[in-house]
Amino acid sequence: MIEQLLESQSASFEFLEPLPMEVDVLIVGGGIVGSSLAYFLGQRGVESLVLERGEINREASGTNAGSFHFQIALHQLTSSDPKDDMDRLLTEVRLHTEAADLWKSLEGDLKVDLGVHETGGLMVAETDEEFRLLHSKQKIEAAAGLETHVLSGKELKEFAPYLASDIKGASFCPREGHADPLLAVPLILMRAQELGAQVRTQAAVTSIERVDGKDGVRFIVQTSRGVVQARRLVNAAGAWANDISMLLGHSLPIHAEGLHVNVTEPREPILTPMLQHIGRRLTLKQTSKGTFIIGGGWPARPELQPQRYSNYWASAAGNAAVALRVMPMLQDVRLVRTWSGVMAFMNDLSPIVGESQSLPGYHVCIATTGFTLGPMMAQLLAESMVADKDFHIPQSYAVDRGLPLMTR
Repeated sequence: MIEQLLESQSASFEFLEPLPMEVDVLIVGGGIVGSSLAYFLGQRGVESLVLERGEINREASGTNAGSFHFQIALHQLTSSDPKDDMDRLLTEVRLHTEAADLWKSLEGDLKVDLGVHETGGLMVAETDEEFRLLHSKQKIEAAAGLETHVLSGKELKEFAPYLASDIKGASFCPREGHADPLLAVPLILMRAQELGAQVRTQAAVTSIERVDGKDGVRFIVQTSRGVVQARRLVNAAGAWANDISMLLGHSLPIHAEGLHVNVTEPREPILTPMLQHIGRRLTLKQTSKGTFIIGGGWPARPELQPQRYSNYWASAAGNAAVALRVMPMLQDVRLVRTWSGVMAFMNDLSPIVGESQSLPGYHVCIATTGFTLGPMMAQLLAESMVADKDFHIPQSYAVDRGLPLMTR
């Protein structure tokens, strides 16, 4: 893996070259979605320019834990309309299992090791009500084709002796696992370059003008490094996607949140599957180096329009306390560092993928659980951008779904 990372860093990333005057497809955002889109477009003979306001892989795509979560979480099981909830959950579970297949095939196609490992995942329950929910969600997962098994009593103790003795039960999904977020984006982007993509960093977008002329639509994009024109514009800016969209007078139903991750000192290997909690915020895994990575959606310190979120020690401590409650043997393991990353969350939990009907030529690609679904959503958008008009993207992903367009 070290050799691959060095290879990606020494690749011909023309980060500080002047901007080209004009491109076919301009992708704003150099994270997992933007880099994957550049790669899939390149596979289809479409050249693109990727603009990153900072450095590659320094935002959510490089600061997340790299986990693949496929089991249904508690917040997904509650809805005012059970039927709509059921339909959405079935779709989401199927999407995640298909995304797992794509990650594995990506390694083969790219001929690189992205650190994809199916370690399996355990979702624990502490109360009788949480244990009941394990069975409820298993029925939905089975209907969607996702294999999960509910364990309890002696069976659970034999399978996971490191869990607290009073844990009521857990559901196990053999397909869950993780990839390496430090490797994925640089290596995918390196292959995209080989297919004709260009990359520019330190190129923050400051204004966008859409011009509808006799030769078709053009986007005139002003950046901190100059101006570039594009026939098609793709917003893949993740947590900052609405800021980009508002430059066109278009609002997206997303919000940004800063989330914490804790890392411990290394210990002897003991935890193979990833751990989650159905009722509390927790993800826990042990890396190949023996360190434990503890996350699960604990918030960073709230800030107005942050470029970064500051560490929030109450969250770091609360997250560690939940991990210790589930796995008591962590009590003498020291936390050695903590960091925060910014993630995008869709207000209606559905991805935003496709071309705006009110602003032709303007495309958006933002995924919920962006690291897991990012490549799959990027592949879907790439296919739609080279296909005929009959190509179908689910209506629930629509860029303009019920949103006001402020200006045209």
